[in-house]
Amino acid sequence: MKTRKSMAVVILIGTVVLLLAACGAKTAGLGDLPVFPGSTELKAGDSRIAETLAKNNEQDASMRRAMGAGGQTEQRGFSLPADTTWDKVKTYYETELKSRGWASGLGGIAGGMVDVNAMMNTANQANDLFQTMIFSKGKQTLTIILTVSPTDASQKTLIQSLSTR
Repeated sequence: MKTRKSMAVVILIGTVVLLLAACGAKTAGLGDLPVFPGSTELKAGDSRIAETLAKNNEQDASMRRAMGAGGQTEQRGFSLPADTTWDKVKTYYETELKSRGWASGLGGIAGGMVDVNAMMNTANQANDLFQTMIFSKGKQTLTIILTVSPTDASQKTLIQSLSTR
Protein backbone atom coordinates (compact mmCIF):
# COMPACT_ATOMS: atom_id res chain seq x y z
CA MET A 1 0.00 0.00 0.00
CA LYS A 2 2.82 2.38 0.93
CA THR A 3 4.54 1.59 -2.38
CA ARG A 4 1.38 2.49 -4.33
CA LYS A 5 1.10 5.84 -2.55
CA SER A 6 4.78 6.58 -3.18
CA MET A 7 4.37 5.69 -6.84
CA ALA A 8 1.27 7.88 -7.12
CA VAL A 9 3.14 10.82 -5.56
CA VAL A 10 6.07 10.37 -7.96
CA ILE A 11 3.69 10.25 -10.96
CA LEU A 12 1.80 13.31 -9.71
CA ILE A 13 5.02 15.30 -9.20
CA GLY A 14 6.27 14.24 -12.63
CA THR A 15 3.01 15.31 -14.24
CA VAL A 16 3.08 18.70 -12.52
CA VAL A 17 6.70 19.28 -13.60
CA LEU A 18 5.85 18.41 -17.20
CA LEU A 19 2.81 20.70 -17.19
CA LEU A 20 4.79 23.58 -15.73
CA ALA A 21 7.54 23.07 -18.28
CA ALA A 22 4.99 23.04 -21.09
CA CYS A 23 3.34 26.22 -19.83
CA GLY A 24 6.64 28.04 -19.70
CA ALA A 25 7.85 26.71 -23.05
CA LYS A 26 9.00 29.40 -25.43
CA THR A 27 7.21 29.49 -28.75
CA ALA A 28 9.34 29.11 -31.85
CA GLY A 29 9.83 31.80 -34.45
CA LEU A 30 10.56 31.18 -38.12
CA GLY A 31 14.26 31.68 -37.42
CA ASP A 32 14.19 28.81 -34.92
CA LEU A 33 12.99 26.28 -37.48
CA PRO A 34 15.34 23.93 -39.32
CA VAL A 35 16.13 24.80 -42.94
CA PHE A 36 16.33 22.06 -45.55
CA PRO A 37 19.98 21.49 -46.57
CA GLY A 38 21.02 23.23 -49.77
CA SER A 39 17.98 25.50 -49.84
CA THR A 40 18.14 29.27 -50.37
CA GLU A 41 15.70 31.62 -48.65
CA LEU A 42 13.56 33.63 -51.05
CA LYS A 43 13.66 37.40 -50.55
CA ALA A 44 10.94 39.94 -51.32
CA GLY A 45 12.02 42.01 -54.32
CA ASP A 46 13.78 39.00 -55.84
CA SER A 47 10.90 36.53 -55.75
CA ARG A 48 7.17 36.86 -56.37
CA ILE A 49 6.58 33.97 -53.97
CA ALA A 50 8.51 35.77 -51.21
CA GLU A 51 6.53 38.95 -51.90
CA THR A 52 3.26 37.02 -51.64
CA LEU A 53 4.35 35.40 -48.36
CA ALA A 54 5.35 38.81 -46.95
CA LYS A 55 1.92 40.18 -47.89
CA ASN A 56 0.29 37.15 -46.26
CA ASN A 57 2.19 37.94 -43.04
CA GLU A 58 1.07 41.59 -43.15
CA GLN A 59 -2.57 40.70 -43.89
CA ASP A 60 -2.66 38.13 -41.09
CA ALA A 61 -1.32 40.67 -38.59
CA SER A 62 -3.74 43.35 -39.82
CA MET A 63 -6.79 41.06 -39.62
CA ARG A 64 -5.86 39.84 -36.13
CA ARG A 65 -5.44 43.44 -34.90
CA ALA A 66 -8.78 44.46 -36.44
CA MET A 67 -10.55 41.52 -34.78
CA GLY A 68 -8.70 41.89 -31.50
CA ALA A 69 -7.44 38.34 -31.87
CA GLY A 70 -4.12 37.11 -30.58
CA GLY A 71 -1.63 34.86 -32.24
CA GLN A 72 -0.01 35.09 -35.61
CA THR A 73 0.86 33.25 -38.78
CA GLU A 74 4.27 33.75 -40.38
CA GLN A 75 5.51 32.34 -43.65
CA ARG A 76 8.76 32.11 -45.54
CA GLY A 77 9.90 30.33 -48.67
CA PHE A 78 13.01 28.66 -50.02
CA SER A 79 14.20 27.52 -53.40
CA LEU A 80 15.35 23.91 -53.28
CA PRO A 81 18.05 21.99 -55.12
CA ALA A 82 16.75 20.46 -58.37
CA ASP A 83 17.29 16.89 -57.10
CA THR A 84 15.14 17.41 -53.98
CA THR A 85 12.35 14.87 -53.58
CA TRP A 86 9.31 14.87 -51.32
CA ASP A 87 10.70 11.83 -49.49
CA LYS A 88 13.92 13.75 -48.69
CA VAL A 89 11.96 16.78 -47.44
CA LYS A 90 9.57 14.63 -45.41
CA THR A 91 12.35 12.57 -43.80
CA TYR A 92 14.41 15.67 -43.00
CA TYR A 93 11.57 17.52 -41.28
CA GLU A 94 10.25 14.46 -39.46
CA THR A 95 13.72 13.85 -38.02
CA GLU A 96 14.65 17.47 -37.26
CA LEU A 97 11.31 18.58 -35.85
CA LYS A 98 10.69 15.48 -33.75
CA SER A 99 14.16 15.89 -32.20
CA ARG A 100 13.07 19.43 -31.19
CA GLY A 101 9.84 18.27 -29.55
CA TRP A 102 7.42 18.72 -32.45
CA ALA A 103 4.80 16.03 -33.12
CA SER A 104 3.43 14.93 -36.47
CA GLY A 105 -0.10 16.19 -37.09
CA LEU A 106 -2.37 18.81 -35.59
CA GLY A 107 -1.91 17.96 -31.92
CA GLY A 108 -4.56 18.49 -29.29
CA ILE A 109 -7.85 16.62 -29.15
CA ALA A 110 -8.50 16.85 -32.91
CA GLY A 111 -5.01 15.64 -33.70
CA GLY A 112 -5.60 12.59 -31.54
CA MET A 113 -8.74 11.69 -33.45
CA VAL A 114 -7.57 12.30 -37.02
CA ASP A 115 -4.13 11.55 -38.46
CA VAL A 116 -4.05 14.47 -40.86
CA ASN A 117 -0.61 13.57 -42.23
CA ALA A 118 -1.78 10.06 -43.13
CA MET A 119 -4.64 11.63 -45.09
CA MET A 120 -2.24 14.09 -46.73
CA ASN A 121 0.13 11.27 -47.70
CA THR A 122 -2.66 9.77 -49.77
CA ALA A 123 -3.28 13.11 -51.48
CA ASN A 124 0.48 13.70 -51.85
CA GLN A 125 0.89 10.43 -53.76
CA ALA A 126 -1.58 11.63 -56.36
CA ASN A 127 0.07 15.02 -56.91
CA ASP A 128 3.76 15.55 -57.65
CA LEU A 129 3.36 19.34 -57.84
CA PHE A 130 2.04 20.15 -54.35
CA GLN A 131 2.80 18.17 -51.21
CA THR A 132 2.31 19.08 -47.58
CA MET A 133 2.59 17.91 -43.97
CA ILE A 134 1.80 19.39 -40.56
CA PHE A 135 3.59 19.38 -37.21
CA SER A 136 2.50 20.76 -33.84
CA LYS A 137 4.11 21.79 -30.59
CA GLY A 138 2.21 23.43 -27.75
CA LYS A 139 0.19 26.30 -29.18
CA GLN A 140 1.94 26.20 -32.55
CA THR A 141 1.29 24.47 -35.84
CA LEU A 142 3.85 24.27 -38.64
CA THR A 143 2.86 23.44 -42.20
CA ILE A 144 5.59 22.38 -44.62
CA ILE A 145 4.68 22.72 -48.30
CA LEU A 146 6.69 21.58 -51.31
CA THR A 147 5.66 22.96 -54.70
CA VAL A 148 7.09 22.01 -58.10
CA SER A 149 6.73 24.19 -61.16
CA PRO A 150 4.37 22.52 -63.66
CA THR A 151 6.54 23.79 -66.53
CA ASP A 152 9.98 23.00 -65.07
CA ALA A 153 10.28 20.12 -62.60
CA SER A 154 13.71 21.36 -61.47
CA GLN A 155 12.09 24.50 -59.98
CA LYS A 156 11.08 23.54 -56.45
CA THR A 157 9.92 25.75 -53.61
CA LEU A 158 9.53 24.93 -49.93
CA ILE A 159 7.19 27.04 -47.78
CA GLN A 160 7.12 27.07 -43.99
CA SER A 161 3.89 28.41 -42.47
CA LEU A 162 4.04 28.79 -38.68
CA SER A 163 0.83 29.57 -36.78
CA THR A 164 0.76 30.46 -33.11
CA ARG A 165 -2.47 30.58 -31.11
